[in-house]
Amino acid sequence: MSKFLELLDVASYLLFTLVLYFLSVISKRLGEVMGLKRYYRTYYLGMFFILSGSIIIFFGTFANTKLFGYFFLAIGLTLSLIVTVKYWGWLIKELLEG
Repeated sequence: MSKFLELLDVASYLLFTLVLYFLSVISKRLGEVMGLKRYYRTYYLGMFFILSGSIIIFFGTFANTKLFGYFFLAIGLTLSLIVTVKYWGWLIKELLEG
């Protein structure tokens, strides 16, 4: 893959990290109102894994190194998905019940 495409790939991960930051801020406020535990802190851990993975992917030269970066990325996305379902799962239930 060319360096331009790798840079574009890393930029998309950075933008996704920005979206996760906004979700963490909104979820923090929602959690305070609803009296939920501080699950939003897991977003920060997910953002750390995503940023670490994107740095490893961009600067990695070997296939194993890039695979390790994608593993970090997968961990960050999974953690973020779990927290998103925890905070925003009620909205899906409301939409389905109509």
